[in-house]
Amino acid sequence: MNEFVNILKYRLVWLNLLLCVVFTILSFYFFETAAFLFILLSNLFDILGYHFSLIRRTTQLPEKIIIHSYRINQFMYDVLLFIIIGIQFDWMAALAGWIMKLFGLQDIFYYLFLKESLPQSWNWMKWTPLGFFKGNLTKNEIVTQSVIGTLIAIVLLILR
Repeated sequence: MNEFVNILKYRLVWLNLLLCVVFTILSFYFFETAAFLFILLSNLFDILGYHFSLIRRTTQLPEKIIIHSYRINQFMYDVLLFIIIGIQFDWMAALAGWIMKLFGLQDIFYYLFLKESLPQSWNWMKWTPLGFFKGNLTKNEIVTQSVIGTLIAIVLLILR
């Protein structure tokens, strides 16, 4: 139990978990909030999986193999999260959450909840809409892209 409490005390992990609980409750009354629940749950998975498991690991496996296997787990988790939110709350809310993640909002949340400054270069964001065309993205490009993705998601939720 002490280990669990220590994880919650680490930077703003407790806030991420608390927001997950609040947005879960809100999602039962306002389906639109399930889109942000998607981002918060995906972010919690990333903090616990990437930050705690991969960064602080000791292993003999090459880093490239470990990171690729984590990315597969992360993608499978996000697909499962999409399905659960779609079934439980609303498919449009699940799609809006997926869009916000695709545009990089969850990655920004990762750094904010860990109280770390946003990197100047985002070389792992090649799978985002702008990343497909440009490759490595700057901090300003990622922030702009995530704002655009959030606006697209909000418009989808409003039009629903």
